[in-house]
Formats: sequence, structure tokens, C-alpha cells
Amino acid sequence: MASHVVVTDSTFKRAQIKVTPGKYMTEVLEEACKKLGRNSTNYGLKNNSKQIDLSQTFRLTGLSAGAKLELVVTSRSPSVVSVALQLPESLAAGVPGGRLVDKVPSDTTLWLVLRKFETVGGTNLNITGRGIAQTESGASGAGRIYYETPVLNLAGREVSTFTDLQKTLGQFGVSGGSILLRLTFRKTDTPLEEAMAEIQQYFKTSDEPAEQPAPSSSTESAPAPAPEVESVTEAVSKIAAPSSDAPESSSTKSVTPTKRSAPEDESKSSGPRPMTVFAAPSGDTPKAALQPHNDMDYEPTVQHAKQHQEVLKTHTMNKRLPSYAEQQKQEEEKAARLAKINEVIIQVRFPDQTRVENRYTATDTSLTLYNSIAAVLRVDQPFKLVSFQFGKPLAIPKDEKKLLIRDIGLDGRVLLNFLWEDGVSEEVRKGKCLKAEYIQEAKELPVPVVQTIEEPASQSLDKGKGKETDKKENGGEKKNKMMSKILAGLSKK
Repeated sequence: MASHVVVTDSTFKRAQIKVTPGKYMTEVLEEACKKLGRNSTNYGLKNNSKQIDLSQTFRLTGLSAGAKLELVVTSRSPSVVSVALQLPESLAAGVPGGRLVDKVPSDTTLWLVLRKFETVGGTNLNITGRGIAQTESGASGAGRIYYETPVLNLAGREVSTFTDLQKTLGQFGVSGGSILLRLTFRKTDTPLEEAMAEIQQYFKTSDEPAEQPAPSSSTESAPAPAPEVESVTEAVSKIAAPSSDAPESSSTKSVTPTKRSAPEDESKSSGPRPMTVFAAPSGDTPKAALQPHNDMDYEPTVQHAKQHQEVLKTHTMNKRLPSYAEQQKQEEEKAARLAKINEVIIQVRFPDQTRVENRYTATDTSLTLYNSIAAVLRVDQPFKLVSFQFGKPLAIPKDEKKLLIRDIGLDGRVLLNFLWEDGVSEEVRKGKCLKAEYIQEAKELPVPVVQTIEEPASQSLDKGKGKETDKKENGGEKKNKMMSKILAGLSKK
């Protein structure tokens, strides 16, 4: 049964929209904005000052026929949406619960959401560039590859066309909270190479940054779909019998990463790096504690008190949490700052209090760091490196893909603690860590000399003035108390 609603904008223009019980409110918004000459991405709907959930159908909103709706301007800053992608059985193997979860801004298109989930959590899935081989009836061989399009079920609404996948989550009424997307695939009659060319036209803007890697990736390498056509075709042409899973298995085999093996082999073959070795302290008392000091350095000054008051005042003030856009900006600024750093000085402290120091460049990975430390160890036992520069213990991962500066965020001078793994024996833990030749070359750790900062004369004068004013105030109080007693006695008489 069809009915209608009336949408009114801020200038009191009216638009009558026909609705059915199963019509989504996003469609009502789009039709109203089209009639009123507005952009639907910047507006929402309200009924009696209550925001309407645009992701629901007209039946679920509780609106009556002929309801009057207001067209209101929504916030331009995107909100964060927690998106869960339910994978089909063909992709769910190896994924806990068969579901991937990530947070994206509400102005992200569904296509970009799928592209993001292809590599989220270290996975390497093929969602947007799938092909399926099919032969003609009675024919033998690999056949031709046809495109298999992703189909999303969003709150009971099916989204499968390239036009709908270009829409953002906000255009489907998802402006916050969480949403579940159910993913399936549907075979099309479009050859894979034609579909890839069409994808390039639809999603040229979103795929331009992803087309920079080498074009030799296969179907499972999702970031650059257009150059994958040749590799997918070659992979499927080797399959004897047509199968829907055959292109995936062949492409998976062709994605073996060989480029990242160079740093590991190079670091192992090059041997130990030239390092600066510092010997363990000879006594129990730290050398810094034996240095002469001035007791006045521990006396707080007026400036210290003012700074402490400022800190207390700052911590008691309410602060607004950064928005998603501000967080993105901070991450971009941090990435730009780390990109300008060419080297970092890393000092590793061992359990026997010996230390080694070395410089690492921007191209060195955490695996390079681990290999360089393993090369100077006396025994070959598992260990880990822990950093405390972020306020809490942070284990440095042993990964050939993570760069020390850009990915882990090490910069300047960094001190890492060397810890043995749990399975290492007590004899190894209590013994020397470094090889004999490195212990012989070790030198004493220099102790920095801190110069005493003299207090300005103005602050010392302020202290003297403060004492004098206190004396005057105390004397004045005593005189006032004596006068009050005398006056009280006269009044009684």
C-alpha cells in the first residue's frame, strides 16, 4: 500500500514523496533533495525534532502516512563507524569467526571499505578482483575468466552494482555506531579484463595511490586491480578443469613474497655490524651518584612552584577528545616527521649491564636489528628487545616488513632492554651475554656532567621580600588583636 510523506526545508519549500512500507529512508532523502535542489550528502531528516535513522525502512521508523519531515543540515565532519564484514565460507578459512572488524569514517565508500578489508589484520584476501573460469558446454580446457562481483547485504539491503558501491556509509544512513556487512559473490557475464577496465573508470580516484606498486601482482593482490588482469589470465589458463576455486588457488600460489627476503639474507651474510660496546659497571654504586653535587640543586624555587601550579591547573581542565579528522591529521604529521629522519641511534642494555650501541638507517627493519644483536651474542638462544620510551613496556617485533623508524616509530637516541625468552636456561641467563672479543674491546660508559644552574638574583630577592612581608603582616595582625581586646573592655564598662 503506497502513501506519501511531506519534506520541508529551511525555506519552507515542500516536496511530496511517495513511500511504501519497504522503502528505505535514504531513498526518501535522495528524492526530496533532488526535488528541492539540494545535495543529499549534507542533509538528514527529522520528525518532531527527532532524528530519523536513514538506514531503516519506512515501516520500521514508526511514521504515519502523510507525516511531515524536516530537511536539516548534518555535521560535515565524519563520525567513526565500526564495520564488521562477515566473510563467505570460501574466504573465512583462517579468520577467527569468519568475521573481520575495523573502524572507518562514515564518508568512506563501500568499495574502499572492501579494499581496506582485503589487507586488514595482515590478511591477503581477494574481494574486488575475483575471476572464475568457465568453459563452453562440451569443451575442454581452462575456458574464459568472468568477473565475480562482490555483493553486500547492509541491514537487509543488497548492494552489488558499481554505482551503489561508490556510495558512502553515510549515504546509506550509517553515520555512527556499528554495522554488519554480509559478503557474498555473484558470477557475471562480463569478462574479467572488461570488468577491470570498468573498475578503473568507476574507482580511478580511489585506486590511484594503490597503482604505484609493481604491476606483477595477481588476483589476491588487491591494491591494484587493473594490472592484475594479465597475471590472473595466465594463472587460470594453466588450470585443466574449470572450477570456482581454481583461480583463487592459482593466484594464491603466485603471490609468494620474494622481495622482502633480501634484507634478511643481506643482514645475515654481511656479518656483525661495527658497534660501540660499553662495559658493565665495576661497582654497585652508580657512577652518577659518585659525582659531586650541590645541595641547593634540590631546593625548590618560586619558578618551580609556579610551574607546578600551572601543571595542576592544566590537568584539572576539561579537554575535548580529538575527532577522527584530527587523529588522522596527527598521524599524517607523525608520518611526515618520521619520513624526514634518516637514522636512529639504538643502545641495547643486556642483563649483565653491558651495552652495545649502533646507528640504523631508515631502510633498516626490526629483523635487521635482531640479526645484528644476535651476531654479537655468546650463545644462540631466543631473546626479545623491549622499549620503555612510550611509558609502558613495548616489545619490538621481529618482522622483516616493519621499518625501525617509519613503522615502529623509533627516533633520536633509543634505549632497548635485552630479555631472554622463557625457555632459556638459568646458566645462560646468569652468564656473560657478549662474545669474548667484544668484551675485550668494551670501554667505560661516559657519565655526563650536569652543570649547576645558578638561581637568578631576582628570585632570591623575591624570597627576602616575602619573608619581610610575612613579618609585617604578622605584626599587623598582633596589633589588631590588641586593639580589639581594648575596645571590648571599654564597651563593657
